[in-house]
Formats: sequence, C-alpha cells, structure tokens
Amino acid sequence: MSIELTRPLVVPEYLNSVVKLYAAHPGTHGTFSLPSYTIDVQFIVTTMFPGLKSAANACALHGKDLFISNSGSTSQCVFKVPNYLEDGGAAMAHAFVFTLDSNDYVGIALDPTGRHLYVAAGDPPTNDKPGNNRVLGYEGVDAAYPGPLGAPMNNHGLIVDLGNAGATAAGKTAYFSNLAFDAPGNLWVSDYQNHRVVVFEAAHLDEPDTSHYHVLENLVGPITVSNTDAGLKEDIEHLFAEPEGLDFDAAGNLWLANNNDGGAGGVHNTRTSIVKLTPTLQATVLAAPAGAALGNGLRPTPDQSGIDFLIYQVPNLPNNGIEDAGPPPQFGGLQVDRAAGRMFVNEEVAGRGRGYDVDTIADIAANTSSANDLDILSTNPGNGGIALVDTNADLVVLAV
Repeated sequence: MSIELTRPLVVPEYLNSVVKLYAAHPGTHGTFSLPSYTIDVQFIVTTMFPGLKSAANACALHGKDLFISNSGSTSQCVFKVPNYLEDGGAAMAHAFVFTLDSNDYVGIALDPTGRHLYVAAGDPPTNDKPGNNRVLGYEGVDAAYPGPLGAPMNNHGLIVDLGNAGATAAGKTAYFSNLAFDAPGNLWVSDYQNHRVVVFEAAHLDEPDTSHYHVLENLVGPITVSNTDAGLKEDIEHLFAEPEGLDFDAAGNLWLANNNDGGAGGVHNTRTSIVKLTPTLQATVLAAPAGAALGNGLRPTPDQSGIDFLIYQVPNLPNNGIEDAGPPPQFGGLQVDRAAGRMFVNEEVAGRGRGYDVDTIADIAANTSSANDLDILSTNPGNGGIALVDTNADLVVLAV
C-alpha cells in the first residue's frame, strides 16, 4: 500500500507546465488530484506573452496565495495566483507576474514574517547546464491583482541581493535549488552545483550585504549510514550529491534530499540518500565566521551517534516488478508535515513522489520501496519545489 498524504500537497509539473493540488481521499485514503485547483501555467504565459514557452518549476504558499516559479525555455518569471486556496483554478484568471527581473527561477520560499519572497535565480542555463544563480529577496508579497494591463509587468517591491555565497569569488558556478527557513528565521539553501548547503543569517536578510553567510561543504566518505536493513547499510561516498529539496521537522532537524544524478562534477552515490542535519550541526555552521566553509578538513570527524548528521539510503526503483533492481531515484522538492512527522519528496525518474516517516525512515527495507510511493505526477527535472497546505487552509480546501 502506498503512503498516505497527511495534508494537501501542491505539486508543479515542469514538462506539462501545470500545477496540481493533491489530497488524501477521506474514504480510501488514496492520493487524488482536485481538478478544480489545477493551474495551467502555459495558458497564463500564452495569455500574457503569446508564443513563449513556460515550465512550472517550484511553488510556495503564502496564506491562500500561490507563488509559482516559471523556468520556461523562453520565459522566466515568478507568478502570483491570489486566493488560490479559496478559489482554486478560478483564481488563475487573476494570476500576474510578481517578478521577471532575473532568469531561470528555481526554488522559492516566504520568510516567517511573510514580508519577503526569496528566490534562487540568475543567469539562464546553456547547453543543458545550469547557469550561475544567486538568492534574491523581494518585498511586496501582498501585492493585489493589478488588472490585465499590469499583470505582465513587475509587481514586487524592493529587491535584496544576497549573492551566491562566495561561489564566484572561488571561481565556481552556484546553482541554488531549494530554500527553507529555520525557526529563528535563518535562510538555508541547497547548492546543487557545488554539493553544499548555505545559510544566510536572519539578522541580515534585508540588507544589501552578501557577506553574512555560512557554508557546510560536502563531506567525502566512506561515511556510515543509519539504515538498519542489511541491503541498505553500505557506506556512502558523499554526504551531498546534487542536493535539492530541504525542510525542517518539528525538532528542528534539517532534512535534505539528494538528486544524485551525477550532473555536477561527476559526484554520484551508489544509492540515493536523504540526509538529516541536526540542530547541533546547524549551530556549528552558524557559529563559524561569516563566509567560512566547514568541511572535511575544518571540523571534527562526524559523530555518527546523531550529534551531527544522519544519512538514510533509499531503495533503487523497481525493474520489471523486482524491487531495488532499477536505477537510483532522483529527488527534488521536499516538504515535512511537522505535526504528523512525515516528509514528502518528488522524484523525477519514475515521475512519482515518495513519503517517509521521520521516526522510522532508518527501518525502510530494500524490498519495500512501493510502500513509500506517493501517487503524484512529478515531471520536474528534480529541483522543483512542492508545497504542503497549512492546517487552517486545509479546512477550506477539503470543504470544497
């Protein structure tokens, strides 16, 4: 039996350029989409910019409003769909451009105060390789529908450029994928291209200063994993392998999903993994000097008792009905239902989703991957962000 959604989930389909809302059926508990909440992003783009191609990459919720990052081959912007959770697909008629200042919009996240929308955006990709991007913060997230004439234009407030955490200075290209805020308001970002996690300090998020960041670089193995199943216990080679989705659980642990496609510098693990960075490790990263990068040579050997981090390898995909006989999955956006203790992640090879309970993820077995399947359609190339609906809005959605 597939895993059950604990809350409605908004999922972008990159290739089909639509956004769908999924929920658990109250009777069967199976996952199903609510057609009345489908947003056709290509229709929005065609209406505003005839002839251009769209691609729904990531989404984020701000109350009842939906933000969508569009990373089409010929159109890049972030759309706002006001009152999405109240009006469903009908809200598409009042969709408008929030920002089109940059290119290649990827992950997006609202800060805890709801004042800023932070995005990963930058240079357009070339030859199927990601461009150099950075983190930008936009004010004005409460902007109302400006009417049909204003809809294709910028409708944001002031912009804060947080930079790319020293990647350019080090001669590297950054490609930030997903973003998440911790309880104190620090912004954590995954860097797919450089296999690292960056945190921007809460106190400086609204300042035009790109020096207030800290970095956890990749750790190179062999590294012990925390799986209990014999088929998944082999050591892992890299802590991060094209990291993408990330989110926090109720205990403050940061969960991170590796895409593990080997597309950035050949870093690739035999199995795909989900990593948990503990509050202790997060505090260590934040306590380092601004601009410092912690890695194998700059911090003590990780304590595998769980003080620093834990790694959970997941089964490979089935092949011809045989469990764990196919290719490794490639994970993208990740969300944690903190109250239920369950995480959800989209997966691009099989085009489905996965769900794991945070307390029992160590006990997953190599021959039971179907038990973690989530019946969503995920055509994302990996980095697309999914969005869980909060409790209050839940009641609105399920009452429709």
